[in-house]
Amino acid sequence: MDQDLITKLLRPKSLAIIGASATPGKIGYTVVYNLINSGYKGKFYPINPQVSEILGVKAYPSISDVPDEVEGAVICVPAKYVPEVTEECGKKGVKGLIIITSGFSEVGDKATEDKIVEIAHHYGMCILGPNIVGTLSNADKMNASFAPLLPLEGRASLVTQSGALLIALDAASYIRRVGFEKLISIGNMADVDFADLIEWLDQKDDNTDCISLHIEGLKNGRHFIQAARSAKKPIIALKA
Repeated sequence: MDQDLITKLLRPKSLAIIGASATPGKIGYTVVYNLINSGYKGKFYPINPQVSEILGVKAYPSISDVPDEVEGAVICVPAKYVPEVTEECGKKGVKGLIIITSGFSEVGDKATEDKIVEIAHHYGMCILGPNIVGTLSNADKMNASFAPLLPLEGRASLVTQSGALLIALDAASYIRRVGFEKLISIGNMADVDFADLIEWLDQKDDNTDCISLHIEGLKNGRHFIQAARSAKKPIIALKA
């Protein structure tokens, strides 16, 4: 996986929130709220064809209506619309997709999951997820997730397939006073996997000194072993 592409996925300079909502309690509302509350310095664009603004931020009917370049997109729309949205993001020039939406291979629909990866690769994009909580970065003051807060600051980064664990450790970082630089939910690993993130955190992220992993399963064990053996930073891994 192109490391510069993953940089645009995990440290985007601009974000669209597709499926943003003006209704408190909805994931699309929470993501917008969290980006504001975390102090994200990049530009972000709520996408919702039914409202003109969300939490005081101008909303757009579709990503194609955004006048500026958009580097990353958080996708919260229902699963059946994700292929169409992925295509729109590709045409817009987006590079990284954070797909929070569930309802893919984890419930037996691998065909749609494969389709969105195919579309993404056609346009030179990469995908985190789907079926994830999102991603959080202290260095970027970016909570692009529905987890409640940026974790307490630290020098370790966590990659996990379990969204529940991520949310629990987000809160525990304050209770136990153990901080994290990044919390990355990886979900179904339709595209970006553990090995890709080990390589990126090891080689490209100066803010991370320790890589921690919560693993339920691997899709490419050989790539994982190669990435882990090559890493210069310590790795702590728990196989659930």
